[in-house]
Amino acid sequence: MSFEDEWVANEDGLVREAGSLGELLARTKGLFSPLPIDGGGWEGLVERARELPPTLAGFPLWLGFPIDDSRPAVSLNVSLPGGTRSAAFFEDKGRSGDADPSAAGIASLLGETGKEDSPLRRVVGDRVLLQYDIDPARRTQREPGIFLYPVRPTLAGDPSGRRLRDFRVALDAMTSAAGWEPDEPGRRHIERAYLALEPDTRIGAIGAFPSRRRTLRLTMLGFDKACDVMTFLERVDWPGRLPAVASALARIEERGAFARMQLGIQLDIGAAGVGPTLELQVFSANTIYDHTGWFKDKGHWTDLIDGLREERLAIPEKLPGLAEWSSGAKMLFGRSGPLLFFKRIHHFAIVLTADGVERVDAYVFLLMSRLPRRGDRPG
Repeated sequence: MSFEDEWVANEDGLVREAGSLGELLARTKGLFSPLPIDGGGWEGLVERARELPPTLAGFPLWLGFPIDDSRPAVSLNVSLPGGTRSAAFFEDKGRSGDADPSAAGIASLLGETGKEDSPLRRVVGDRVLLQYDIDPARRTQREPGIFLYPVRPTLAGDPSGRRLRDFRVALDAMTSAAGWEPDEPGRRHIERAYLALEPDTRIGAIGAFPSRRRTLRLTMLGFDKACDVMTFLERVDWPGRLPAVASALARIEERGAFARMQLGIQLDIGAAGVGPTLELQVFSANTIYDHTGWFKDKGHWTDLIDGLREERLAIPEKLPGLAEWSSGAKMLFGRSGPLLFFKRIHHFAIVLTADGVERVDAYVFLLMSRLPRRGDRPG
């Protein structure tokens, strides 16, 4: 059975299983150790996800939440591979007569990434990601952010500018999807950030929040050490206090927290240049390079979790349950038959501003799949 056939079979099973993604999340809450998400945050997450199809659980999704004393909030990130029932749900929604700008933008990107001969698909692959930021204190939740997520190193760093044409294809698509007119000053700042990347680093994501102020969000991956991060920030003229950030990252690194890790940098860039808020993302190197597989990196997070605790960047009471999420799977006996529910830590995010660390978030990966049948191709 091909991966495409497996997708179809899995989506069919999830449709029989529940009426929405929110219903599935509500049913799986007790399967594992509780996540450090407060009651209001979890209720807001489930309520928001009730508007989304259950088929989204069959593709990578991840939840983000603070593990320090920041005010409660949850981030729900979902994947939309082209040609799937999940993608069709959003394409239909975006083409309806009353579609809002975000829905229309999502549909337009899916239309392009769904074409095998599309220049955009060649650069960023065949999927779109959506980010729902859920604030329990808000009565009305904002529309999602839209992200292109290259799964191949097509946008690897190249100071010579030879790959700039491909980067512009993605920028044009994202700008159009957000409903924005061309902005030359912002474009120059964004391209400058790309050209500041070294060959062993790359663009990991390009995103926009159409309902917020006009900036593009870039995620750069492939940094090994804190000093590599600082060198890049200097090259792009990040407006924060570099010594304060360097000091904070050095202390964490000295505790061995970045050992066996890969670092990413997320920046918001617009007409005024690079924004003052920086998100340092910390991934397991074994996972990001597929050395041991998505669900076999248990224990690689211990030094990082201990370092965050020792630096008092996380509330100790929130960490034990999170550590148990480092990897694993359980079986759920549902209406459509046995389902495997996979979970693992996806990454940590250290949010820094001009004065140092502002917030620390954890992100966990979730995936639900029907039990493989005899003769199925491994996936």
